[in-house]
Amino acid sequence: MKIATFETEEYKKVGVFINGSLIDIDLLSETLSHIFDKEFPMILTITDAINEFGEIKKIIAKGQSTFKDLLEQLFAVKKPKIGTPIDRASKIICLGKNYAEHAKETGSKPPEEPIIFGKFADCVIPTQTNVIYPKWAKRIDPEVELAFVIGKTASNIPVGKAMDYVFGYTIANDVTERDMQHIDVSRGYPWLRSKNFDTSMPLGPWIVTKDEIEDPHNLAIELSVNGKVRQKGNTKDMIFKIDYLVHYISKYLTLYPGDIISTGTVAGIAPVEKGDKVVCKLEKIGELTNRIS
Repeated sequence: MKIATFETEEYKKVGVFINGSLIDIDLLSETLSHIFDKEFPMILTITDAINEFGEIKKIIAKGQSTFKDLLEQLFAVKKPKIGTPIDRASKIICLGKNYAEHAKETGSKPPEEPIIFGKFADCVIPTQTNVIYPKWAKRIDPEVELAFVIGKTASNIPVGKAMDYVFGYTIANDVTERDMQHIDVSRGYPWLRSKNFDTSMPLGPWIVTKDEIEDPHNLAIELSVNGKVRQKGNTKDMIFKIDYLVHYISKYLTLYPGDIISTGTVAGIAPVEKGDKVVCKLEKIGELTNRIS
């Protein structure tokens, strides 16, 4: 199942894709509540959707049996503007140098343990929204990554149970100001400035639930700029896999539903300029498209 947020002039809500149409799940829930005089849950945010995923399945099944072929006509969002698949209170944890070839191109050896850093939720922008090239920046690089979404509270999780805490998958573009990153690394500073400027984390376009992707460690991953492929690889080449990352990160901090972990980029990083169109592709998920402005 694909779950996305969408925006109108008045509100931001959550929808579920059915036969290619984005269904306003809260409107459907509210309508069913009135028809059957029974309270169906409100689903207004991504976290609501994760926490109430079982109820969403029931709402959809009830909607299909009640409205039959009219479901999409009555509840599909017309020309939806897709929003970000993350709530503002959620954490974003990123992996550095989690592919050996990418570590090599940065002049580093593959890490012996995960390199983790954070990005703020207010850096996130949706697909079809511009990445703003900062006035102070000298070089910004896009980085395509598989990201996964936490489905339930996780603390000190063993590797063998870690995948139970994954809700689904999305695409991340970890945009980085490379010159500033090198300067801060040389000074022993964290990567905060180079990774957290405004609009530096395109994310989306939706969340594909875990049941739709049998093996997240065998997905083609690609980034193109103006139609020319720059990064191309496969998630099978991750050094640290998703189950280990949940185990490792949850030792140090509690993960909550809606938190995002972005698993690192493949080799081929290179700068972009104003006007460039960046398309990030991940097999079985889709495309995340942003222009630099």
